Amino acid sequence: MELLASEFKRRFAFSMYKDLKLRLGEMTFTKDFVTDDRGDMYPILQKSDDCTERVENNLYTVEKGSVKRLFCQFFPFATYELRAHTDGGEVGIGFRLPDTEAVISICGGEVKFSCDEQLQSRELPDFVSSEFTLVISCRLGAFDVYFKLNGKPEFLCTFYAESFRESNLYSSFSNGYAYLSASGPVIVKAVLSYLDNGVSIADIRPIKYENGEAVYQEGRVYLTASVRMQQGAFQGVFSWVPGTAEFSMSGAVFYDCGDEKWHNYLASVIIYDRNQKRWLVWLSTFEHAHILARASFEGDPRFGINIVDVKIMDKATPDQDITAFAGFRGDEDPDLIYDETRGKWLLAVCRMDPSIHHYSYVFFESDEPLNGFKYIGKGVEGSETGGSFVKAEGELLFVCGNGGGATSDYRIYGKDGMHTARFNYPDGGFRGWGTVIPLTLGSRKRYFWLTFDRHNASEYNWSYGNIYCFEL
Repeated sequence: MELLASEFKRRFAFSMYKDLKLRLGEMTFTKDFVTDDRGDMYPILQKSDDCTERVENNLYTVEKGSVKRLFCQFFPFATYELRAHTDGGEVGIGFRLPDTEAVISICGGEVKFSCDEQLQSRELPDFVSSEFTLVISCRLGAFDVYFKLNGKPEFLCTFYAESFRESNLYSSFSNGYAYLSASGPVIVKAVLSYLDNGVSIADIRPIKYENGEAVYQEGRVYLTASVRMQQGAFQGVFSWVPGTAEFSMSGAVFYDCGDEKWHNYLASVIIYDRNQKRWLVWLSTFEHAHILARASFEGDPRFGINIVDVKIMDKATPDQDITAFAGFRGDEDPDLIYDETRGKWLLAVCRMDPSIHHYSYVFFESDEPLNGFKYIGKGVEGSETGGSFVKAEGELLFVCGNGGGATSDYRIYGKDGMHTARFNYPDGGFRGWGTVIPLTLGSRKRYFWLTFDRHNASEYNWSYGNIYCFEL
């Protein structure tokens, strides 16, 4: 088989660093909302008696006094961007939940943070002048602060806020908002809110049909990938023009395990079952004992911000071994496919094998996609990760990453055993993912391999990696 015998060729490699955006909101200064009495785009939350403000030449100016204007709804994983000029004034963005509030602002050569009774400050970097672009990325209990240098965000610091630790509770953030806070003299040039792709992405996998074929529409493949932040991550959705470096961020998926929180769980396999006309998902949870969860649902998860209600697997009992269809702590990176030849659903689970103290893939089959699975085998001893079922030339294969001690250590399981994948420039690895995407483009069948390395985009252990594309 060509996939087993041939060498994958490097197409490109690059890094993503907060450069893709899914817009959530923007303040526009083309209309004079200060004096307009036919609408109230940015309602006044607070304004001093001496405040003088105006909108003119696509700029918002506060000459003196202070004002707070509503911007948009707060979202606990969004990024907020402020481009402004200060000349002795103060300007920033505030985040309000029903029972707490935080403000990050720029004044007098400092970035200031206040939350409840907590006050902190940091000196501005040398490259920040009176005109600046402030970028604030939210996550649970923290705000990561960046300033743009030559158009690119440069990380400065993280401000922690314990009162925002559960800001993913829907009843909290759905009643929260973000606002612009300004005390003159200040000129505001732009205020934006968006989801971005973080400091890097990882765990790339195509959104597929039940037989493993990638969903390919209007020239694009849709992918799930972990959006890695300074710490932590969330499940992003991207579209990709195959064979190119053209990626777009089209959405994000969050998960509710029954506690009304929008959890940022990862490593999802998302499938559209054309027979049942429903979406299926298996994913890795973390707060819920790091075991797997699954769901069946109707809404298209590829576009916008979506929430999926999932059911967590029952925890394994002490007498069960790794061959049991149960939730073991540490389970992750699942994959699912319907084997049309045998009329069976196959599920692969990356599970810690206590006999070797490393991860191995464990394989199950069932008549149903979410339940009733029975053990059928497991991988060769190693340290496996990021596996995918791949159909090539009529044969069902399983491709996964392996140990971190060698570059591009990837495995391809076929009917005649396990093979090691070959690359012409084998440095897209260190336990990357086996994401092989077969596509017919024009009159040719082509195999693309998207993977990543672990270059540590931040001090956080799980914040990685550079993107690599290979082709067979």
